[in-house]
Amino acid sequence: MQSGQVNRSVIWGLVLIAAGLLLLMGNFNIVFWPLRALSGALALGIPGLIFASVYAGNRDQWWAIIPAGVLLTLAGVSLVESLLPWVNTGWIFFFGLAVTFGLVWRETGGVQRWARVTALICLALAAINLLGSLIRFALPLALVALGVYLLTGRNRHGD
Repeated sequence: MQSGQVNRSVIWGLVLIAAGLLLLMGNFNIVFWPLRALSGALALGIPGLIFASVYAGNRDQWWAIIPAGVLLTLAGVSLVESLLPWVNTGWIFFFGLAVTFGLVWRETGGVQRWARVTALICLALAAINLLGSLIRFALPLALVALGVYLLTGRNRHGD
């Protein structure tokens, strides 16, 4: 084994042990709130980083982009849901998948055409989901604004 591989194994071994201990402490309610909020993101993000390091170590292993991207996307969604529970994270999920498959398409030199199609579909789903989230607030606000306009506009025009 080369020294670079030994160092990488030691680093990732320590990271995995730390993540496992944090998760166990969370199960026993030993950790305080910020670490609890991070536990899901760590449980998903650490394997995602391991897959990313597989690709970074050997660019021919483009397949590793997919589990890395999916796991890191889910880690981001988990973190946002823990810290901002009122935020709709569906668009974040689809956007992360769009970026993931866009990277697969780009990093394979456009050979994997299916990845481009998947990225575009996920990007469209992210936009639809984000638009739906905005409409959830925009429609009630528009109704309130219309009501205020009708109440105040009627007096201005002398109706």
